[in-house]
Amino acid sequence: MYKGKRCHLEIRTDRKNPYGLIRRSYRDGDKVMKETLGKITGFSLPVLLTIRSAMQGELANKTEFKITSSKEYGASKTFHQLAKSLELDKMIYSRTSEQWVKDAMAMIIGKIIYSGSKLSLTSIVKDSCLWEICGTEDLKIDVDKHCYNAMDELFKRQNDIQKKLAKKHLSDNCIVLYDITSSYLEGEYENSDLVKFGYNRDKKKGKKQIVIGLICNKDGCPIASTVFKGNTKDESTVVNQIKEIKKLYS
Repeated sequence: MYKGKRCHLEIRTDRKNPYGLIRRSYRDGDKVMKETLGKITGFSLPVLLTIRSAMQGELANKTEFKITSSKEYGASKTFHQLAKSLELDKMIYSRTSEQWVKDAMAMIIGKIIYSGSKLSLTSIVKDSCLWEICGTEDLKIDVDKHCYNAMDELFKRQNDIQKKLAKKHLSDNCIVLYDITSSYLEGEYENSDLVKFGYNRDKKKGKKQIVIGLICNKDGCPIASTVFKGNTKDESTVVNQIKEIKKLYS
């Protein structure tokens, strides 16, 4: 009935019970005129204030409440939708409904937003909707169940995942980038075949390490990774990696 007319609610408290007048302002020459379009009665003052806030485009009257707690949602939702649009979950495993796939997605997105360790990622439930958005319904996130179990599954499927990435991001006669880095470790690893003393790029003397080789396409998109012994020399990995690329991804 009043299409095109911008309205506002004028609250009156000059009577026993408050009421609201739905009004609009307009100009008649040099004069500002007001037209009453309707009347709202039978509501309390807080309700009338809420209606007025809604008419002004606000969800609620900010003076009537205070935020006591909240959870991060926007970043987690945005990155989850981006990952889904890139079909990252399908890259991980075709059966995307499996719980470990959802947990893996949560770890990937969580690493982008929050960084930190796997253990710290399990403690953000009270502050973030990340795990819920990714499909993990458990109220208590356990590092063994939701992180390390997913990593074990990812390791089993590493070659399959890397083949999918290569098929998507490597083309015939394309440039392939390769480099290695190292990561030092704390603790004892006496029975490890990989953790060794070697050239420490982090300048952490007395720390054992592993060496990690990363294959990327020309745009720097990661395709595959390999872990070597901590005392592996840079140049000794190149020939084997070239053979590996030909074997697995050509």
